Amino acid sequence: SCPSLSRELLESELFGHVKGAYTGAVADTLGKVAAAEGGTLFLDEIGEMPLEIQPKLLRLLQEREYERVGEAKPRRANVRVIAATNRALADEVKAGRFREDLFYRLNVISVALPGLRDRPADLARLAESYRKFFAARLGKRITAFSPAVNAAFAAYSWPGNLRELRNVIERASILAGGETI
Repeated sequence: SCPSLSRELLESELFGHVKGAYTGAVADTLGKVAAAEGGTLFLDEIGEMPLEIQPKLLRLLQEREYERVGEAKPRRANVRVIAATNRALADEVKAGRFREDLFYRLNVISVALPGLRDRPADLARLAESYRKFFAARLGKRITAFSPAVNAAFAAYSWPGNLRELRNVIERASILAGGETI
């Protein structure tokens, strides 16, 4: 999750670090790139990645090389990178907040997922899945949504998409006093 850590910690989390690279670096750490070796590295909210780290990610994508923080020795990596964002990266490039070369390197295959409000069939299926999940998690017997709740779900625009839907159903499940929300 790119926005969840400071620039320094994100760089260390991705590429690893050597002991003594910074205060608190008490042991060598390999990082997520090394952990994903031979597999896939998922970068969530890539549009939030600080500009200072973007050239290092670009190097990883282009050259398949990176360096751990505090180490000058380049390391090879065999990872597939999948990135997600809720930002329009082309607009971020124009605004100078995202590197154009990194944008094109990441944009090999683009999957645009419409908002939940534009996928009514998915809404009902996802709501049902969350209902079952939270009922099991909370140890409650919640078997359905009332027709009024289903109508409210269908009429709402869901600006927060899946996260909002998940939170609404979690809250409703916690507060549910019977088998129907």
